[in-house]
Amino acid sequence: MSCPSCGAPLRVANGGANLRCDYCGNLVVAAADETGTQFIEEAEGQSCPACSMALWNAVVAGVALESCKRCHGHLVTIGVLEALIDRMRALHEESAIPSAADGNDLERKVPCPRCHRSMDTHFYYGGGHAVISTCEPCELHWLGGGVLMQIARAPHEREP
Repeated sequence: MSCPSCGAPLRVANGGANLRCDYCGNLVVAAADETGTQFIEEAEGQSCPACSMALWNAVVAGVALESCKRCHGHLVTIGVLEALIDRMRALHEESAIPSAADGNDLERKVPCPRCHRSMDTHFYYGGGHAVISTCEPCELHWLGGGVLMQIARAPHEREP
């Protein structure tokens, strides 16, 4: 991505939510889309396991991850998923009774964007009737489009 002021290349700054021009010092804040995702820059060499488009380095609720601009799926590090869900729940306090999961979703084959082996597809056990895919060797979860919000809006016990 190029600086809108001088045309020089931009680099990721401020924890990944903004871009800075080293030439003129301009700071560019990536606007969030309708899902709340701030797309920063294209992730080199990684494509979406659902639609094969390029994945982008992105930020959701202040958490860095990789996302697809077309299907809105998210690639999240295993150790970061719970913190991301907690932040999403804090931003979206309204809950909704999730619809029943489609058992056929468990049959889908999702290739890991990093190692290209088939990810393990399973129910997310934290609520929301959501189906996610996991690559334990790469320590990644794939959440298809809308799954993060489905999990975040699922009824859950709030801490006192």
